[in-house]
Amino acid sequence: MTGWIDLERELDAWRAMGRTATFWWRDDDSENDDPAIDHLLAMQRGLGVSIAISAVPAVTDANFAERVFAGSDICVLQHGYAHRNQAPAGDKKCEFPGNRTVRAVCRELEAGARLLRDLFGALSLPVLVPPWNRIHKDWYCQLPGLGYRGLSMFAPRSAAYEVPALRIVNTHVDILDWRGGRAYVGLTNALEQAMSHLQRRRHRDVDADEPTGLLTHHLVHDARCWAFIEEFVGRTKSHPATRWLRAADLFACA
Repeated sequence: MTGWIDLERELDAWRAMGRTATFWWRDDDSENDDPAIDHLLAMQRGLGVSIAISAVPAVTDANFAERVFAGSDICVLQHGYAHRNQAPAGDKKCEFPGNRTVRAVCRELEAGARLLRDLFGALSLPVLVPPWNRIHKDWYCQLPGLGYRGLSMFAPRSAAYEVPALRIVNTHVDILDWRGGRAYVGLTNALEQAMSHLQRRRHRDVDADEPTGLLTHHLVHDARCWAFIEEFVGRTKSHPATRWLRAADLFACA
């Protein structure tokens, strides 16, 4: 069974090679009626690492923005527009599938970006996080023209730039079991996700420069999720071969 000692050994291997294992943190699905955001931000402040909050524009308001502004070392990414499934029946959920018109997609993306800029100002980065981590590739080429500088989904990226001027930085460690009632995936599963990406980076089987991304969804966390985040970030941050990065730097928006 995979445990914390296994993660320590992986990080020790990075140190032995004289390399630094980088990490970043993205939290999805923020919205107006959000009783857990204060808990998330308090934990983030205590851990002393930056967090990228992925907010749904159509359900984000000034009250939520005020609570975010009370935090520190935070940025806001655009989580689609309304987090509404637009995929044809039988297809995997997607807000921006290939069957939608260019006009409809561009209108929603521009409206969402404008809403977040108005609410969050400089905290809002021109980075799209598609709901369900899916967006049809037909829309990739549209994003830079709409002002986006970054795209973030899930799983190791194939390249930092699949489209010129649009930097991809994904996440790799999802602590929720979405098919199992959105419960905590368990320590073994979460650590195996992290170690898999770290090992593949170390062996250069995937892009070694893409930081290992922690993906959380604070609205549905239970006590075990919170405990894992605190220990995972704490243990990795304290290791001499690691560094936690800011999304603004990853997407060159600083």
